[in-house]
Amino acid sequence: MDIRKLRHIVTLGQERHFGLAADRLGLTQSALTRSIQATEAELGLRLFDRGRDGVYPTRAGEALLVDAVPLLRQMEMLERNMALLSDRGAGEVRCGFGPLAAALALEVMLSHAARDHAALRVRTTLGHAGELLTRLREGELDFAVLAHVLVEDQPDLSFRRLGQTRLGALVRRDHPLAGRTVSEEDITAFPIIGGTGGGPVYQPTISCDNFEIAGSVTLASDAIWITAEALADDRYALVHGLPVAQPLELVVASLARRTLSIQALLLIDLIVAALRRRHA
Repeated sequence: MDIRKLRHIVTLGQERHFGLAADRLGLTQSALTRSIQATEAELGLRLFDRGRDGVYPTRAGEALLVDAVPLLRQMEMLERNMALLSDRGAGEVRCGFGPLAAALALEVMLSHAARDHAALRVRTTLGHAGELLTRLREGELDFAVLAHVLVEDQPDLSFRRLGQTRLGALVRRDHPLAGRTVSEEDITAFPIIGGTGGGPVYQPTISCDNFEIAGSVTLASDAIWITAEALADDRYALVHGLPVAQPLELVVASLARRTLSIQALLLIDLIVAALRRRHA
């Protein structure tokens, strides 16, 4: 059985309909039917039962699909790796960013890519660690940029250290607590803005992963924003003395068995440079 026939079986198993599976594969329905019948004859097993309401795997078909789906995914990953490694000028990179990593580095990375690497296609996904790692494992992302504290070291993942950013408490410059060293009791009367993905010492009263909006709310109110100190400009002041001020490690997560393309490594270098400029 070759990979082409295996792909036909997996697609039919997913769609449960010859017409839908054939459209997805770019085949005629009769060509797909012949392919499935040829595989069944080769194996001496009936893989699918046909009915009026669709197509369903037999017990033998279900057993085959259990092994075929991850095998096909590995083959597609191998084909993609080889294609990307051989394509130095263009290609596509699919990368994910956690909210904080996106606020610190995404704009700079994309600006450099658009200016200096016009032939490169970049697909970005924003999300939390759990969903990004799921998409990474399913082959939908080449890498994800995350706070290391949000992910556990696992054998199927590889992590590359990008550097540290320091969390802090930001307020508008004329805030009553601006520049002061305070205690936890001092902040109880003020709203706390933080992300929805967890992590800070304080439970936020306002959860927002859009950093532009979170910053605007901070400047328009007495809210205290728990975020990276590197995001502060001359419109903000720091509040000192809170245990939230701590270093946070940023990493690139990728699949341990996947070779990152030249293009992906280029984007990671741009991210590292963006973070260095943020903290210079």
